[in-house]
Amino acid sequence: MTGRFGIELFGFDIGVRMNSLLENHRGWVAGIFADGLYGHIDAPGPRATLAIDTPPLSSEDRHPRRPEEVIGWRALCSCDSWHGRTWLRADRSADHAPSARVLHCPAGRLDPDLARLVLAEWDYHQLEMQALIPVRLAFADTASAEQRLVEAVRFVRASGASWEAVARVISAPSAEAAEMRFSTWAAPEHEAAELRIP
Repeated sequence: MTGRFGIELFGFDIGVRMNSLLENHRGWVAGIFADGLYGHIDAPGPRATLAIDTPPLSSEDRHPRRPEEVIGWRALCSCDSWHGRTWLRADRSADHAPSARVLHCPAGRLDPDLARLVLAEWDYHQLEMQALIPVRLAFADTASAEQRLVEAVRFVRASGASWEAVARVISAPSAEAAEMRFSTWAAPEHEAAELRIP
């Protein structure tokens, strides 16, 4: 079934929202240097720019590297939460074994065909992210609805409504149950931003 923007899946119109979610996922091949740092291998002058699970290096720490210093490669995603397996560099053509993730590359720079091999794992990550879009959208809608509910309870409580009245409206078993669920969030001094889920 199609929605206003083209695609409806599990009750969610995902045509436009899908594109914005996928913009956070762009794959690239990083060269791995002997000190464990990573860098873009397609740059005119390779530089180590980051290490996995750490912030990017400052510009002062991005020292130029020779392509020969690359000891391997790994596919990374711009979402910063995914990285592929390590592919090792072999200087001798006899050691070239793509099935074992060993690539002959005497100059340290991958040719486009070899780069596609390394990046193939990222294609699976992208497919997984596409498959998970309905879950991400449902989660975002649930978090948004929860925030609206908390704000509504805060408003009616500030207007004088009792916990008994709130319990009746939300079908809570008792006023105490409604108060337990919302008392922290419905306090006037509590900021709505604290409920936001990334």
